[in-house]
Amino acid sequence: MYVDPDGNATGYDDVFTRIEKYRAHFESVGLGADYVKNFMR
Repeated sequence: MYVDPDGNATGYDDVFTRIEKYRAHFESVGLGADYVKNFMR
């Protein structure tokens, strides 16, 4: 969880948000969104 200096929540990351970020990145660099599956068991 990310918070600002006052302790208010500003966002969060978990395994699912990270996977979506990686999917978007791999798609943007031409590897395809499913490339992330190479790193999952």
